[in-house]
Amino acid sequence: MPRLAPRPRFRRRHRSGQGLVEFALILPLMLTFFATALDLGRIAYAQVTVANAAREGAFQAAQTPTAFVAGQDCTDATKTSNAVMCRTLLESKGSAVTVSPADVALTCNPAGCAVALGNTASVTVTGHFRLLTPLLSSFFGGQDITFKSTSTAQLEVLPTPTAPTPMPTPMPTPTPTPTPTPTPIPGCGLPSAGFTHSTSPASDQSPVTLTVTDTSTSPGTGCAINTWIWDWGDGTTSSGQSPSPHIYGRPASGKTTTYLVTLTVANGTGSNTSGAVTVKVKP
Repeated sequence: MPRLAPRPRFRRRHRSGQGLVEFALILPLMLTFFATALDLGRIAYAQVTVANAAREGAFQAAQTPTAFVAGQDCTDATKTSNAVMCRTLLESKGSAVTVSPADVALTCNPAGCAVALGNTASVTVTGHFRLLTPLLSSFFGGQDITFKSTSTAQLEVLPTPTAPTPMPTPMPTPTPTPTPTPTPIPGCGLPSAGFTHSTSPASDQSPVTLTVTDTSTSPGTGCAINTWIWDWGDGTTSSGQSPSPHIYGRPASGKTTTYLVTLTVANGTGSNTSGAVTVKVKP
């Protein structure tokens, strides 16, 4: 029986070496792809940074349009006099885009940056960005890219404060004049109020008509009764010695209602009120 020849041992080594060669060939492509994706993200971030820097500068210019010195860097000594520049550079600081004082410009409409209603201030920022790889340079005209953004804001105008309206001096409340008490007439006494009455129909079915006759008296001479007030008990009154008959309509409650009628008379000495009489009214 023929003896089998041993299998060669170099095949496994050959396969491992082939994988390393293939990985070495793909690795530059993977790194290039990763760098390209990273550059695209950095470009988007740089554009947002430049736009935000212009917006922050416009916000500051709306408050202090004259606090700007073109081309001057922001220092502790110039934070107030160059506030627009300081706020703009601070927004872009630490990002992937470079903004220098020469890249920041401020214009006003109209020129002069006078603070008035409707006037505006515009801040333009130019940012400089460099790609990590030259792969995208053909699309942007080179590895160094420039972004520019302009933001406009209306100048802040506060309304002119108006002088407070002085409060009127309160007028003193006049003291009411007391009603003089009538001087009693000698030999004249208080009147005595009284009256007779009749109603119809006898069934007290509404409407009920009440007729009254005054029977009041006044003692003494020279002090005749001069006032008659009739209270009909339903919220209405009449005056005079001989009032017209009073008519009671259907009660609002829909039930039988009793009204109290009184008479008040007065003469030169005083007044007197009669006892109440009742008037029944059925619905």
